[in-house]
Amino acid sequence: MKNMRFSLITAILLAMVISSVRIISPPRHALSWDVFGYYLYLPATFIYHDPGLSNPEWLDEIMNTYQPSDTFYQLVKGKESNRIIKYSSGLALLYAPFFFLAHFIASFTGYAADGFSLPYQYILSAGGILWAIAGIFLLRKLLLKFFSDQVSMVVLLMVIAGTNYLHLAALDGTLLTHNFLFTLYVILLLFTIRWHEQPTWTIALAIGLSCGLMILIRPSEAVCVLIPLLWNTGTHVSRRLKLTQIRNNISHIPIALAGGAFFVAIQLIYWKLFSDQWFFYSYDNPGEGFRFFPPYLLEFLFSFRKGWLIYTPLMIIALTGFYHFHKSFRPMFPAILWFFIASLWIVSAWSCWWYAGGSFSARAIVPAYAVLSLPLGALLSSIKKKWIAPIGILIPLFMVLNLFQSWQFTKGIIDKERMTRSYYFAIFGKTTINRTQLEPLLLVYRSTSMEEAPATLDKYTPEVLYDFQAEKEVQNTPFLDSDYPFFQGLDRKYHELTDKDHFWIKLQAGVKVSEDFDGKPPLLVIAFHYKGDAYKYRARPLIKTNEDSLLTVDYWYLSPEPRTKDDKLKVYLWNRDTVRMVPAYLHIALWNPDQMP
Repeated sequence: MKNMRFSLITAILLAMVISSVRIISPPRHALSWDVFGYYLYLPATFIYHDPGLSNPEWLDEIMNTYQPSDTFYQLVKGKESNRIIKYSSGLALLYAPFFFLAHFIASFTGYAADGFSLPYQYILSAGGILWAIAGIFLLRKLLLKFFSDQVSMVVLLMVIAGTNYLHLAALDGTLLTHNFLFTLYVILLLFTIRWHEQPTWTIALAIGLSCGLMILIRPSEAVCVLIPLLWNTGTHVSRRLKLTQIRNNISHIPIALAGGAFFVAIQLIYWKLFSDQWFFYSYDNPGEGFRFFPPYLLEFLFSFRKGWLIYTPLMIIALTGFYHFHKSFRPMFPAILWFFIASLWIVSAWSCWWYAGGSFSARAIVPAYAVLSLPLGALLSSIKKKWIAPIGILIPLFMVLNLFQSWQFTKGIIDKERMTRSYYFAIFGKTTINRTQLEPLLLVYRSTSMEEAPATLDKYTPEVLYDFQAEKEVQNTPFLDSDYPFFQGLDRKYHELTDKDHFWIKLQAGVKVSEDFDGKPPLLVIAFHYKGDAYKYRARPLIKTNEDSLLTVDYWYLSPEPRTKDDKLKVYLWNRDTVRMVPAYLHIALWNPDQMP
């Protein structure tokens, strides 16, 4: 029993848990939403021979048959008839072996060999689980280089079962980027350590390939280069040793760069072929983007909506471990510290900092857990006797809380996107809830439909923003024609309209046309604008009513989550035809919530 490897048994048990959870809850729509975009490279290229996605027929058939998402938000316009996949192709490379296996099996088992039938769903999900399991065993190997078997065992339990990693890998994110990147970060750390122990050109190449593959999966992971770059730079002696190693192995630098460039070049060639640009920015929605100064750091860490340290409090212990890691492993400290700061800064700089509703807690930071396991291990190795009891109580409590709240998330008790402080404490520790009763405590529901309307306006206060009626403007009646196609109704900044997180707009418009009009109907347009570019753009046609010469429309519009509080709301009428039209009326009313939930 003395020689029993507790960390090995723990790794095996964790692997069995992740596999069992995935088997008990098999994926029914594994290749959907973001994963659909990551994966689309493979069927487009190898089944439909259409890597430029210029043929809409097979895509429409896939959409109608499997409904992988509500819209093709994963695609943006390329050159000519081509469309560009929004996401880079790194995950497609890792999916590829499982895709080809699934395609072979589907071809001989009677399933549709179309890239999306059950063999593809199940076999690719199994591939994601294999990557997660590999990460667990490789993490154990990494931890044993620094810590005892017992400490390594506890760190494995804390990182895998005490955080949102378990839920992400086994349920909602098996094929998302995060558990793949987690495993690749462990691999990068192992290769980095090995190069500093005994540098060879093959290890340098492996470091470059690891970094390049991570960047190809998620370009923001370029921060990974800080790990090999800053490793062994924390003391004067270690810096001198590293400089000597670099001088003696100077050829390893271009070798590592070539390894990274190999994977990055794959994406550059794809962009050049189908967009005619070597560097193509595919995130073309003006409503989303980075805000580096300042990032949404406090929200990312502490918001009850999906704050990392609110829903994964165990990581507070890991963060306190930086002090102990500095004391015990000072040469490696700069690499760990600056990587984490850069990684946290980037993931919290995205305007949609909660990263949609698909995963429990803050999923974007999960790959960094591979690095954070080292400060965590340093803390556990350095605990003084007086701290053993309180930390020994906190760790199990945080782990149980994580597992319980993961279950609440799965059951819909914790809402995927709309959490608030009031709702969080209302459902804390609950196994059943009255959702209808608690609904007012949540953030407003945001539909993806083009048609939306408030369920109730009981807790809203109306305000007329604009009220035009032609009969009141007899002296200066406006008109719309090919020279003057627009009639401006509203142009106001978000912060001028509300200090709340949302509002409703009620729009009513009418336009006079000739009784025999049969051309393009005019549009009522409403949209927010960030630096002149529109998002949440809605254009509703005015249609004939009982009065033959009058076209009308009524429309409700919910404000989006603004990119900035200076983003402008614009409302206008647009005549798309050549005939003259006369605006009859345009009413714009704002309904402001009385209070925040």
